[in-house]
Amino acid sequence: MLFKILLFLVAIYALFTFSLATIWLKKVTFGKRFIRKVPKDTTISVLISARNEGMNLPYLLRDLSKQRYPKTLWEVIIINDHSTDDTVFQIENLQATFDFPVRILHLENFDLKGKKNAIKLGVQQANGELIVCTDADCRVGEFWLLGMQQLYKGKNAKLISGGVTFIPNGRLWTILQSIEFASLVGSGACAMMIRKPNMCNGANIAYPKAVFEEVNGFEGNEHIASGDDEFLMHKISEKYPNQLIFAHYQPNIVFTQAQENLHSFVQQRKRWASKWNHYKDWKVTTLAIAIFTLNLGMLLSPIFLLREDMTPTQFMVLWLVRCLPEYFFLAPVLSFFKKVSYIKYIPLVQFLYPLYVVYFGISALKKGYVWKGRKHF
Repeated sequence: MLFKILLFLVAIYALFTFSLATIWLKKVTFGKRFIRKVPKDTTISVLISARNEGMNLPYLLRDLSKQRYPKTLWEVIIINDHSTDDTVFQIENLQATFDFPVRILHLENFDLKGKKNAIKLGVQQANGELIVCTDADCRVGEFWLLGMQQLYKGKNAKLISGGVTFIPNGRLWTILQSIEFASLVGSGACAMMIRKPNMCNGANIAYPKAVFEEVNGFEGNEHIASGDDEFLMHKISEKYPNQLIFAHYQPNIVFTQAQENLHSFVQQRKRWASKWNHYKDWKVTTLAIAIFTLNLGMLLSPIFLLREDMTPTQFMVLWLVRCLPEYFFLAPVLSFFKKVSYIKYIPLVQFLYPLYVVYFGISALKKGYVWKGRKHF
């Protein structure tokens, strides 16, 4: 009976994962082809919230200087969130070298702190029609802004979510994070493609300034430190359910830093998990609970095998039914992110994943994590 219950759950999960793979393969486009050529006449404000990013921000600013979009039509606004390193010095040192406007806002001057307040202030001060956000530790390609603008203008998008992956460094630790993260980004992208959005990433997101103001920005969830991306996405989705788009083009990929060690990884995932019990959409909550239950069962399956609650054949069938669909989904997602060499590591991640899901699922019930040197409760 136990095997039948687990197999039933795994079979549903397998069908779900196969459907994700089908959606991904139908929708994703490689290369530099955009939806259609529309006028490059949209004013854009690039918002970057920065806290102690003096080491990373210069690289992002140099990437922005290479954008294939008219320099007269966009600006960069960096919102300094009480940095204690040389972040401000680095910005001021580079400002005069760019042929596009770079402004600095200081949250301390407004008696504010945190990313949501940074983005809110940036939107208030923005001159652009389209708000494009990324993180200070990211890298972007030369067609990034053009791709966002073409999707916005060509599809009348009210929110655009782009792909995010980690900068490769040859470490196994980074490879494992990249595969796990590709699963999150890929499944969120597929959900958006079928107009059932459930997640996105603030490191690569765009929306019209007017829409942010129309839905009252982060109002209603300001008290939650995380979620500057997903809670806003859900609010926009309620008003414009058919106008949220995933930027399914390689030039729109943003590259960010993987977590350096296990401690920072745990704190980041705790921060993400802290949002789960605040979701109002029952479908998102139900999906999270179902995935947790399934992975708890997979984690306990070796114990069931040892107790002879299932046979070795049943144990193998259970894991094959769960793992093969994931492989067929993750392989093309990793290819899209130009990480074909990582595909051979998928099985290792699949065996570690149940432990990961169960640990962070339980962690989400306990409040508190440390991020950017701040304690959040």
